[in-house]
Amino acid sequence: LLGDYKTGKTLARDGVTELHDYTLLGDDWQVLPGDGSLFHTASPPQFPEKCIQPEDPRGDRKRRLSESNISVEDAEKACASLKDPLAIKDCVYDVLATQDVDMVGAF
Repeated sequence: LLGDYKTGKTLARDGVTELHDYTLLGDDWQVLPGDGSLFHTASPPQFPEKCIQPEDPRGDRKRRLSESNISVEDAEKACASLKDPLAIKDCVYDVLATQDVDMVGAF
C-alpha cells in the first residue's frame, strides 16, 4: 500500500507509476467502491467525491530550537537515573523533542 517498502518509492495503484506529490498519491489511493470497507458506515468524502486536502500535506517539519524551554543539560539530568547508555540517549532525544521532562517515565 502506498509504495515499495524496500526502495521507499511512493507508487500509484498500478504499482509502476512513481508519484512524488503526496496530494496526487493520496488521491490515487482513495478507497474505491470495489475495494470493500473496514467500517460499518461510510462517511464523506466517498468516491467520486475528492478527498479533503490538508493545507500542508508534508506537515510543518521545521524545528524551532529557539522555542525550547528545556536545555540538553536539563534533559541529561532528568534521564540520569537510567542505566543503559542507549536508553539515556533516546531519553534525552525524546525529552528535547517533546519538551516534556515527564517523558523519562516512559523509560
